[in-house]
Amino acid sequence: MSAAAASPAAARLPPLLVSPRALLGGGLVLLAILAAILAPVLTPYGPNETDFLAVLQGPGLAHPFGTDELGRDILTRVLYGARVSLSVGLVSVLASLVAGALIGSFAGYASGWTDTILMRLMDVIFAFPSVLLALAIAAVLGPSLGNAILAIAVVNLPVFARIARAQTMVVCSLDFVEARRALGFGAGNILFRTILPNIAAPLMVQGSLLFAAAIITESYLSFLGLGAQPPTATWGNMLRDAIGFLELAPWMAWFSGLAIFLTVLGFNVLGDALRDAFDPRTA
Repeated sequence: MSAAAASPAAARLPPLLVSPRALLGGGLVLLAILAAILAPVLTPYGPNETDFLAVLQGPGLAHPFGTDELGRDILTRVLYGARVSLSVGLVSVLASLVAGALIGSFAGYASGWTDTILMRLMDVIFAFPSVLLALAIAAVLGPSLGNAILAIAVVNLPVFARIARAQTMVVCSLDFVEARRALGFGAGNILFRTILPNIAAPLMVQGSLLFAAAIITESYLSFLGLGAQPPTATWGNMLRDAIGFLELAPWMAWFSGLAIFLTVLGFNVLGDALRDAFDPRTA
């Protein structure tokens, strides 16, 4: 009896838990998180510690990823760069997710002129190419990590707002929402207690995909000098520093570029697996 009772719940878990894409994406994401958390433990060097006797050394025992033009350990800077990239991704995506969910759900629930005005504002932001808009915002506000986070959050805001609005309109047509209205519950109670919990899954899936985009955006903003400023170790800054040494010391670009590639790949693959898991057509 117990085995039969447990089988339906158990049958729903394996598709995601043993999915090759989920395992690959989750493993790469976990690797990036562990690298960021354990950076001080994994390397004896500081991210800005210079050694002018070890300038432009190739990968070896003392420096597994080599050193840069100032003798800084590249492995150390890659590990500490993971902290910046993951922090930017987390803060920017979380901010745009919360704001977009509130705007989109309110627009979808209120409908009428409120819906029209809010979504036309989102359309204005969405009309600009995301790269150019992020560059423009960061350039106007000035080069800093905080402004880069704000630029990324603004760029991603319309995506979450559109998803939240569409999902809210679907949920509002269901019987349990009408029942709560009939029982006298207010708009705020229905939005926060009923609608938002029921539209959370697609927003979280989109968040995992935009996390990867946020890392790329932070990298090119830093590469162009509009993100975190030197000597802060970021993957974008490391790629910019490597430009003048590609022939003499190509390893300066190898490992920071590889870190971006693997982390973005991990979030994209994990996001695809989550999307398939939450897709009702595959249930």
